[in-house]
Amino acid sequence: MQVSVALSDVEAMMLASLRANASEVSRKTAGAREAAQYHLSAGGQRIRANIALHAGLSAGLNAADATIIAAAVELLHNASLVHDDIQDRDELRRGQQAVWSRFGVNTAICTGDLFISAAYATLCRLDNARVLAPMILLMHERVSMAVDGQCADLQESAAIFSDTKKAIAHYQQIAVAKSGALLSLPLELVLLASGQPDYLPQARSAAEAFAIGYQIADDLQDVQSDGRAGTAAVGYNIVSVFKATGTTALSMEKARTLGLEKIDLAIALSGRLPFSIGARLGDYARQLRDVVDGYKSEEQIGGNE
Repeated sequence: MQVSVALSDVEAMMLASLRANASEVSRKTAGAREAAQYHLSAGGQRIRANIALHAGLSAGLNAADATIIAAAVELLHNASLVHDDIQDRDELRRGQQAVWSRFGVNTAICTGDLFISAAYATLCRLDNARVLAPMILLMHERVSMAVDGQCADLQESAAIFSDTKKAIAHYQQIAVAKSGALLSLPLELVLLASGQPDYLPQARSAAEAFAIGYQIADDLQDVQSDGRAGTAAVGYNIVSVFKATGTTALSMEKARTLGLEKIDLAIALSGRLPFSIGARLGDYARQLRDVVDGYKSEEQIGGNE
């Protein structure tokens, strides 16, 4: 089975999980289900789904189980996007109105909740019921981790740290929690489903290194965009962390160096996972390396997810 073909099955499964057990009320109102379908209709690169599909098939899972894991992690990721847009007040997502902007904040909150619930329901369709308990527990742990990272990102500022080393360490902790949790989940769920739990730490380390590199690439792009727009970067940006010790240009170079270091680590670690299940993550890391190396836009590694 080719991953490009399997992705259509992931899309169908996500939509089916959102429509399941629709109530009479939901059929008569423009509620969370309609908003969720609208959100998914904008597409996206489905990076986490691709990682899960490739890993699952490489590890010997059947196509149905690989698709289930891919759909579950992608539903969780899209829940985070809907909620992020509310918190950041981003009016656009993937070139169309964000859910909160089109349907209102209240419906958007419910939409994100529906995505989360659908993810757990989807995972429960796995053939091997014996692995479900540890997989559901792991999924909860990673969702909780992502929530903690998002809260920290919204509350923290680089200005609270007088020690640059502490600020950099804290920045990486937030990136690992906020982004790394849902990036490691596809690989971790596949390892549990295929009976390879001993490799969980390596999978997590690879995804976390990638997450830090991805966040740095995003921050570098934000600095460039803000500079062109004549505005100042806002928030816990890696460049603002390094800026305590030098100029903007020097800070960007330090950020770039750190980003490349983390990306190279992600490439190395993903290549050590069994059955080549980390190959797709390694591919994304190599694309990300080109972005950081040339200060290219994030659209080149998957676009605005």
